[in-house]
Amino acid sequence: MIFHKNDKTIILINREEPPLRQRFTAMHELGHFLLGHLGETPFSRCEDDCRQSEEQAADKFAIDMLAPACVLWGMRIRTPEEIADLCRISYEAACFRAERMKLLYERDMFLSHPLERRVYLQFLPFIRQNRK
Repeated sequence: MIFHKNDKTIILINREEPPLRQRFTAMHELGHFLLGHLGETPFSRCEDDCRQSEEQAADKFAIDMLAPACVLWGMRIRTPEEIADLCRISYEAACFRAERMKLLYERDMFLSHPLERRVYLQFLPFIRQNRK
């Protein structure tokens, strides 16, 4: 969960969760912050439909940050197992990313956006060193 308290933004993570889940949750909550989803109290800005949309956006943010599509493409990574191992995310999150990657591979539109090209270039030494 993420919330404001005394002019600070606080993210709480359940220490009982596995480390991979904690990592995804932290990025998900950071997504809420960076995407402007925070009101004065948790979920105070919107009703159920809006909240569901914000949760999906935060999930997308987390997976995009932890398993960038252009990096997976550059490394020729396709399976959930490969994604989970490389990106240190749960198998469930990796399955979600693998499904999305299938669509992206079909479209073959990698590196079409300037920001995606920048991410790819920043990871290029890593990609070259670790490519399958």
